[in-house]
Amino acid sequence: MAIIYYPQFLDGSWGEAALTGGEQLLEEGAISDLATQENIEPGSGAVDALRDYADQGYDIVVAHSFNYGDDVKQVASEYPETLFVYAGGFGDVAGNVGDYSQPFYEPSYLMGILAAGYQPEGNVGGASGFDIPVCRGMYNAYLDGAQEVRPEVTGSYVAVGDWEDVQLATETANAQADAGATMFVGCGQGPTFGQIEAANQRDLTAVGYTGDMSGRSDRVVASFTWNLAEVFRLMVADVEGGFDGQAGYYEAKYADGAMTVVVNPAAESAITDEAMQLFTEQEAAMRDGSLILEENTE
Repeated sequence: MAIIYYPQFLDGSWGEAALTGGEQLLEEGAISDLATQENIEPGSGAVDALRDYADQGYDIVVAHSFNYGDDVKQVASEYPETLFVYAGGFGDVAGNVGDYSQPFYEPSYLMGILAAGYQPEGNVGGASGFDIPVCRGMYNAYLDGAQEVRPEVTGSYVAVGDWEDVQLATETANAQADAGATMFVGCGQGPTFGQIEAANQRDLTAVGYTGDMSGRSDRVVASFTWNLAEVFRLMVADVEGGFDGQAGYYEAKYADGAMTVVVNPAAESAITDEAMQLFTEQEAAMRDGSLILEENTE
C-alpha cells in the first residue's frame, strides 16, 4: 500500500489517521509494505507520485484528500490492474478508481449532545474548507445532537475556502460568534484549529476532528478519532487474490469500530448529567448498531 498526502502526516488529525491506519495493517501483516509521501500538492506533483507508485508495483495507492480526485482519475486509466482510491466521501467510483466514506456525521451527532450539555446558551457554528456532502452531514448531525439537549438551538454553516488556513478559520468563527454561535463544529483540519482558537479567545465550545484534540484546549469538550485501518482493510480485501479492476466505495462506520468519541477529561465535569446520560446511551446504541442515523447533506 502507498499513501500520498499534501500537508504533513503528523498533524494530530486527518493525515495522522491515515499514517496510523497504514502502520497498523503493516504491523498486523495485512500488507507487506507501506510507502508514504507527504507534502504532495494536488496537480502535477500528485500525478507524478501516483504514477511512480503504480510503476513500482503497489497494488493499492491511496490519495488521502478530496482534492486529489482529478489526479487519481487522470492516472488510473493507465494502470488498470492497480486500485487507486481517494477521499471523495460521496461514492465517486468508476473502474479501478475507488472512494472511501467519511461517515463523520455519526460522531458529530454525539459531540453535539455533549456540546449542548457543556455550553448553556447560544447556537451552533459550523465550518469546513469547502462545501462538500461530508461536511454538510457533520454540521447537520451536530446541530441535531445539540437540539436533543436544547431544542431551541439554531445554527449557521460556512465554507471558508481553504482546508489549512487557520487564521481565516479563526476569523470566520469569531464572526459566527458575533452572530450568536457558541458551539463550533469543524470539518477539516484548518477550520477546526481555527474554531479552537476562537473558542479559547472567547470561552466558547469546540470539538476535535479525526484526532483527540483535548490537549489543544480545555474548551474542546470532545473529539472523535478515525481508525482508518478498518477502511484500508476493505481495500486490501479487494486486491487479495488479484484485483478484478472494479473498485468499491469503502465504508466503515461507528459500529465497525472506525470512529470513537473521546470526552475531554478537563471538560467532563461541566457537562450536565442529562447530556452525559444521553450521550452514554446513544453512543452505546450506535456502537452496537441499534442506533442508525440518516446522513443529511442538505
